[in-house]
Amino acid sequence: MRKTLTIVLLAVMGITGAFSSPYYDAGSQIFTINVGASVPFFTYNGKDKEAVFWPGTDDESTPEIENMNQLVGGIGSIAYQVFLNPYWAIGGELGYQFNYVAGTDVAASVPINMKVSYFPVQTGKFDLPISLGIGLNYISFRDSSKLTFSATVEFGGMYYITDEWGIGIHAGLYFIPEFYLTDGRSQYSGIETYIPIRLSVAYRH
Repeated sequence: MRKTLTIVLLAVMGITGAFSSPYYDAGSQIFTINVGASVPFFTYNGKDKEAVFWPGTDDESTPEIENMNQLVGGIGSIAYQVFLNPYWAIGGELGYQFNYVAGTDVAASVPINMKVSYFPVQTGKFDLPISLGIGLNYISFRDSSKLTFSATVEFGGMYYITDEWGIGIHAGLYFIPEFYLTDGRSQYSGIETYIPIRLSVAYRH
């Protein structure tokens, strides 16, 4: 019993220490390069008023199986943030994503987002940030293109090899709404959602 209590007490002290001793100060900066996979999650089509899930292409031999008719693609971005206080950072992120549609065509997007991050755990060696991004997005498919909006929510972990350089992994949800307000096009409004899984290299000072 005493041994168990000691272990629990040490764990609580460790967690408390991680939260009570912030590593960053107001004015600290982080520059990050991210690259990884973009996994189709679901799409909602206003015309059909239904959602379909997960990557894959249409297969006439299994018509009962519906999916997004997209394959896993790639995603990359660069981000810069500056700390407002020891726990909150704000900045921007420029990215590029592509996914193959029906196995041959390419759907691409270029999000330009404002990014806000909260760092509840920061030990100097480890960071566990939670980020929210929102902004404009230039999307294109075949011969058409459109300027719309996008939003991301992301969780990650970073390990710093030195005081300045770190590596980590981030995952989350990436939302791309597509709205049409003109007559004859409003039924094509919808939303696409992806799961980005990215490796990150960060430089901080």
